[in-house]
Amino acid sequence: MRLFVALDIPEEAVRYIADVQKRLKSEVQADRWQPLHNLHLTLHFLGEVDEALVPAICEDMDIVSAIIEPFQLRIGGFGAFPHAQHPRVLWLGLRGQTNPLKQLHLLLGRRFELHQGVSYDRKRYRPHITLARGPQASPEGLPLLDWNEWYLAADAPRWKVRHVHLYRSELLPEGAVHTVIHTSTFDKDHSKKQAVPE
Repeated sequence: MRLFVALDIPEEAVRYIADVQKRLKSEVQADRWQPLHNLHLTLHFLGEVDEALVPAICEDMDIVSAIIEPFQLRIGGFGAFPHAQHPRVLWLGLRGQTNPLKQLHLLLGRRFELHQGVSYDRKRYRPHITLARGPQASPEGLPLLDWNEWYLAADAPRWKVRHVHLYRSELLPEGAVHTVIHTSTFDKDHSKKQAVPE
């Protein structure tokens, strides 16, 4: 199974990002603009994982989520990898309570490394939402600071994050299909069975 762990991005924020992307298209050429219909904030891409490991991954997510309190995020400014002068990826960052987000990424990684056959991204986590790959920069680079001023609203969408999801990703001829196969809720004791009403 091809798996990744991610946070949902609410519809209001997706619409905002899509509008920013649309306006940018008149400003800069790119090799490929990121489709936004499957938009998530990825924490760990696990790749191909044996189905027998899925219960352990779900338990890892529950254990970590129990000690993370819900936190607030909002859309941040433009950025580029590796940098604005020679960009390979153009993205929007995230602001708000990013420390819990980074802690969530770190703790999940520490749990995943306990399992043979589960790989994950060990690089320093830079939370971002990809807008385009291969943007064409002038010799001066991409004018990211100008774009922040021109294209981003002062009251960018913000939202409360309460859950983290394990997604199965299936690569089909018509594109990738992502299906939630497990959800962990923050600040919840998953060891206790929920009471079933009689």
